[in-house]
Amino acid sequence: MKTMKLTIACVMLAILTLTSCNNDNDIEMRLTHKQKETFGKNITGEYTGRLIVTYTNKDSKVTTDEAGNRQIEAYRKIVDNAQLDVSGYKMHHVLWQDFPVSLLAKVVDADTTLSQALANVAPVTVTASYDFGYDTDHSHIAWAFTPNAMPLTLNYGGKDHHILIEFNNNSQYYTFTQEELGQPEAFSTIANQGINLQLQAIYDGSTLVQRFDSADDNYMHITFKIPR
Repeated sequence: MKTMKLTIACVMLAILTLTSCNNDNDIEMRLTHKQKETFGKNITGEYTGRLIVTYTNKDSKVTTDEAGNRQIEAYRKIVDNAQLDVSGYKMHHVLWQDFPVSLLAKVVDADTTLSQALANVAPVTVTASYDFGYDTDHSHIAWAFTPNAMPLTLNYGGKDHHILIEFNNNSQYYTFTQEELGQPEAFSTIANQGINLQLQAIYDGSTLVQRFDSADDNYMHITFKIPR
């Protein structure tokens, strides 16, 4: 009798396991490498547009409206003829060409000498990597990028400083329909709306110099946009 009960229990466990494995909620839909290569080919290109840099700092004017809401004045710098390059999926790079690093001096106020040094830095390229995946409803393809930290070697105060600047993607990803991704230069469909980058932190070696957050009234938001 004990042997029979044990056998029945094992059979029931096997059925439950099989049912769980066949549950649609447990099936993860993934794009094939071939699909990603095809989509990457269709967003590859050199795109010319406008770089819009919005920031606040300690000099920003703070006011309160009639409803008692606190408001802070933001500054804006627009760079025309900016270029953003997107490579094929084998490299999956996104490059913000000639990023105006000197603008970082406007928000770095925790270290005056560093701020002064940044003000004299020539434009450099900000890099990121990207990937594709299904959106949550599987009806759209999601595209997201991950910015790389930007290293700079600056000489001030009589010595070299190894500066590391971190960006984030503002917790955003962008979606295409498969039909849109089937068209050449498909990237333009989202670049018309704006691709966003955000300054996150700056380090001197392993030492944190400053973090940037809108909650602290100190942030820099960068948008690459192709005007319609």
